[in-house]
Amino acid sequence: MIFSLFLVFIAVLLTGISQVLLKIGSAHQGKRKESILTPYLNLSTITAYVLLLFVTVITVIALKEVPLKIVYAIASLSSVVVIGLSWILLNESISKKKIIAIGLIVFGILVFNVDGVYLLF
Repeated sequence: MIFSLFLVFIAVLLTGISQVLLKIGSAHQGKRKESILTPYLNLSTITAYVLLLFVTVITVIALKEVPLKIVYAIASLSSVVVIGLSWILLNESISKKKIIAIGLIVFGILVFNVDGVYLLF
């Protein structure tokens, strides 16, 4: 059970990384506009899609032991990871609205899983 929870958190982290890579890849236009597919066929974007495929496999493995309710609650942390990674890697600012959103997400996870925490132990 602990290993499956670890897999869920790894999936959240990889989802955040892949979303930041998609942000980077969508901004990439190449040296010249050769095709409309150029933003979709660069290394960042392809790596992000491969990571998302890997996340799907990890999540399916984790769902064998961890209840779906807990997996989805933990998966909502991916938006917090994206905000943090965007701040660190892309120098994006974190507004008051984003801080409030992070607080609401964490609060929602705690409220939603009060009985779910007992299922783990």
